[in-house]
Amino acid sequence: MNVAMVLNYKAPKESISCAESVLEYCKSIDHIVLIDNDSQDGSYDVMKAWKESRSLDNVSVLASPHNNGYAGGNNFGMKWARENLDVTHFWILNNDAYVKNDAFKPLLAKITENKRTIAGSVIFSSQTGKVECYGGGILYPLLGKSKLLGKDLSAEELQNFSQEPDYIMGCSLAFNVSVIDEIGYMDESYFMYSEEVDWEHQAKQRGIALHVARDSHLYHYGSMSSGGRSAFYHYFRNRAATRFNKKFYGAPYALTSAILLSGITLLQEYKSPKLAWSGIKGAFKGATMHV
Repeated sequence: MNVAMVLNYKAPKESISCAESVLEYCKSIDHIVLIDNDSQDGSYDVMKAWKESRSLDNVSVLASPHNNGYAGGNNFGMKWARENLDVTHFWILNNDAYVKNDAFKPLLAKITENKRTIAGSVIFSSQTGKVECYGGGILYPLLGKSKLLGKDLSAEELQNFSQEPDYIMGCSLAFNVSVIDEIGYMDESYFMYSEEVDWEHQAKQRGIALHVARDSHLYHYGSMSSGGRSAFYHYFRNRAATRFNKKFYGAPYALTSAILLSGITLLQEYKSPKLAWSGIKGAFKGATMHV
């Protein structure tokens, strides 16, 4: 059974829109699991009412008892699915995304051809129609930064583009359930940002491949849960980057990264001291967290 996972946090209309697009176009998806990440705003009731009004037996709506971020919410949903459904493949989707055709079919081909594969989609901006990223991005660990791969590529350039990313963006993430058996679930201590990067890094260490299915296209609105650039964003984004470095490269590397990332944050946000300070706090917090 191919199961799509859609995590909601205070955006039930967008989550329903995402699910409806999958129901309409992705016929090889057998079941959709909508998880409300403890929104406490009536999201669960809205999504439950939608399911019941449509009499959708191939959709389940879950309520996570806690908001444990992207990793925690998706882990909760995947564990439930494995206990209650005969899952063979998972497709994790951002709720602020939608499809216009069968975007899962090319992903399924990749992860069926080699079950030790994690596959991603070409992500387009719904606002501009341009490529947002070719599957994911390139990491610059010491700087605590990353760059979206293939951003703003034209349709012609996309056809000849073949570089694989360092990580697959969590906006569209497909894999065989056996990958979880091999590397476990995502690390929930990040709360936000880098969860999929960490998980995929562990996968690559074990020889699991990352591939982009170029014919799988997803359309992305933008960050619904983080609210864009804010003190919250800078703190958790920088904390995640240096925590990742400490976990995989050691404390001295992470501390060096925190210093460099703090400098970059200061340069970027020198007109907004509050944002800069939040980023600096996050960078050093990540470097000192227990991993």
